[in-house]
Amino acid sequence: MLFSAPASAFDVVHHDYGGRVEPYVARLHAAESRGEPVRIGPVECDSSCTLYLGARHSCVSPGAVFGFHAPWVGGPTSGVVDPQMTAVFASAYKPPLRRIFLNHVRATRGMVPGPLLKLSGAQLASLGYRLCGY
Repeated sequence: MLFSAPASAFDVVHHDYGGRVEPYVARLHAAESRGEPVRIGPVECDSSCTLYLGARHSCVSPGAVFGFHAPWVGGPTSGVVDPQMTAVFASAYKPPLRRIFLNHVRATRGMVPGPLLKLSGAQLASLGYRLCGY
């Protein structure tokens, strides 16, 4: 009989205010390919960091704070909302959060950078996200 060692976890333990999407997608795919759960601790996780919520085995700390806004291309004062990237972000979220996110994007009417919609890990749990059992 063969036994496999339990997968380690990909832990978000430092405040992460986001950035370019590509590194986040690469880290998420790497964790997924290794079968690692993604655990988001009691930290701030904004913008691209929220893509980690799309992991098959993600969990959130009730004290974590997540910041959502419309993704854009260009500079912070001359950028425009990117509808294609907005769809990528929306598809990473569970349907209840997806609706809230898309409503927020519509309500900000393409402001770049748009204001952050802040939700706690406890609020995300009420939307179907699993709480981490630290």
